[in-house]
Amino acid sequence: MAEDLAAFLRAQQVLGADVHAHHHQAIRNARPIPPAGRQVAAKPPIDVTAWLVWERDGLELLDTTAQAWAGRDVLVAINDVRWPVLGVWLAAQDVRRR
Repeated sequence: MAEDLAAFLRAQQVLGADVHAHHHQAIRNARPIPPAGRQVAAKPPIDVTAWLVWERDGLELLDTTAQAWAGRDVLVAINDVRWPVLGVWLAAQDVRRR
């Protein structure tokens, strides 16, 4: 059995960092990253529903967490192959507490 596992692992292709690049989409309602000095961490993170407007897929309501805010912008967590980083800044009007 260990030999089968070793053979299986040798046959696997190592995936590069850009493996999902063909899935990437812009989020149309994403805001620019505010200066670090204006960002305030949410401790603990706050449960929210975020309105995301994907470039090709359109509107998505995402149950997630608010990680920080800066003025009227909110950083929400996102883990999606369409977006290359783990968060997106949105206008506060696109985020609601759950």
